[in-house]
Amino acid sequence: MTIRELTSEADFLAMLPLVQQLNPSITLEIFHERLPQMRAQGYRCIAYVDETGTYRGLCGFWCGTRFWCGNFIDIDNFVVDEAWRSRGIGKKLLAWVEAEALRLGCQQTGLDCYTTYHEAHKLYMREGYIIRGYHFTKALS
Repeated sequence: MTIRELTSEADFLAMLPLVQQLNPSITLEIFHERLPQMRAQGYRCIAYVDETGTYRGLCGFWCGTRFWCGNFIDIDNFVVDEAWRSRGIGKKLLAWVEAEALRLGCQQTGLDCYTTYHEAHKLYMREGYIIRGYHFTKALS
């Protein structure tokens, strides 16, 4: 099992089943529409890959700068295959991204997590993440 960064179109396409575990409404059409826009905005993604080449976990991320925290990595599309959870994959993915954040000179990492994903909350808190605030959204259409 290895962690590797996705680089090719085929690499990214192979992530769709895990993205759909996290967001079941994402169709192939939506995926093909949004992914190029995301990549153009600096989206990167790593995968935890088993010996067959199947992705068992994903961690997408973006780099940015904000007044309140300086340079940061925002983790996005973090998911471990339902059948592979509680095997340390999430911890390894977070450690990879945190090392990358340090390499890039970031002061912190952060993420949003659905309020109903209680097991994920436990992982993040075990790994030192705190709930610092709320993320508000408003649908415009």
